[in-house]
Parts: sequence; C-alpha cells; structure tokens
Amino acid sequence: MKKVVVASILGASLFGVNAGISHAADCPQSQNVQVQQGQSSADINKLIESLKAQGFDVQAQNVEQQQQAPAQEKTQAAPKQAQQQTSAAPKSDAAAGQLTADEKQMVEKVNQEREKAGVKPLQVDMELTKMARVKAQDMIDNNYFDHNSPKYGSPFDMMKKFGIQYQTAGENLAGNSSVDGAHTSLMNSQGHRENILKSDYTKVGIGIVDGGKYGKMFVQEFTG
Repeated sequence: MKKVVVASILGASLFGVNAGISHAADCPQSQNVQVQQGQSSADINKLIESLKAQGFDVQAQNVEQQQQAPAQEKTQAAPKQAQQQTSAAPKSDAAAGQLTADEKQMVEKVNQEREKAGVKPLQVDMELTKMARVKAQDMIDNNYFDHNSPKYGSPFDMMKKFGIQYQTAGENLAGNSSVDGAHTSLMNSQGHRENILKSDYTKVGIGIVDGGKYGKMFVQEFTG
C-alpha cells in the first residue's frame, strides 16, 4: 500500500508559505502532500479521506505553532536570564575576583614601604589573595588569632592545599578597625616589618574581612 504523509501547519508557518514535512528516506513509495498555510482542518480531513479512498496509507502529522515556542522562549529568555545573572552578580569586589578598597589601600602601603627601603614592589597574586581571605574568615569564624589554623594547618600547609608554589613564603596577621591602624602595628613589629620589606618576596596576597572582636581581620601572604 502506498503511503502519504500529510503535514498540517496550524498558525504561523514554520517552513515558509508552502509548508510540508518531507517523507522518510526509507519509504520509497511514500509521497509528500503539501498543505497551504491557513488551510482549514475540514479541508485537510477531506483530503485525508480522499487519499484513503484511493488506497493510500495516510500518515497525518500536525506541526503546530506551539512547536516553535521553545526556540522563541529560549531567545526571549536569554536576555532575561542574562539580566538575572547581572542583577544577581556579586556586588563586592572580593566576590568579583578583584581587590577590595581596603585591600588595595594596604597593598599600596606595603609597596610604599618597600619603595622607601629601596626594594622592588610586590605583585598582587589573586590566588594568594583568595587564600588570605579564607584564612581571615577562618579566624573570625573559629574565634582564634594564630598562624596555625585548626582547619588548614600552618600557612605553608594551607598554600599547598591551595596549589600555591613558592621557594620562600611568609605570613603576617593583624586585627584592627582600620587599614592605617593595622599597617602601623605591623610596621612597628620587627618580624612583620621584615616580611613586608623582604627582598626575596615577589608576590603578595592580602585578605581583609570585616568581623571579629577587632573589627577587621588582616592577613598578608608573601611568596618568592
């Protein structure tokens, strides 16, 4: 028995004025009947009945406009999704992968001290910065102030966990309500001052997190 595929387009045409669905390649006796856009269901039914009467095995396929909706929804949803992503994007510089204003200020102060001492400035390393922020937050969350973290171990253990490579490394910690206050305290301490001015160090990551009993927690990570 010969086969006929009847394609009915309801609504706007998806394929142009003379819309139709091609017959399957593995049905050599199949024939394709194109139905004009806007042709009524009654006319299509009459056509199907007429074909059946002629001995055709009619396979009717309805291609409705709703089938086009997913593509439209995807197109329309894209700007909305982008808008949602934009509106939901983190507002803080830290969350956006940039230095915060406090961190920038402290980096500048550190490099000013190095310049006065005739030492090359340190380059900001964002991986070190991320680690420093995590350490600062860890001290606030777990209420301690120490180079050894109960969760991450020593600064060098922590660097290893963060995949940071170095030949020499150091860490400074401070708790203060302001960048100026923390910097002054660090520079007035011999060990911390030596870290800030050490010529072997080439990179720095400074993490400053609000919170804790000091107001702000400061962590400086150095590598060379």
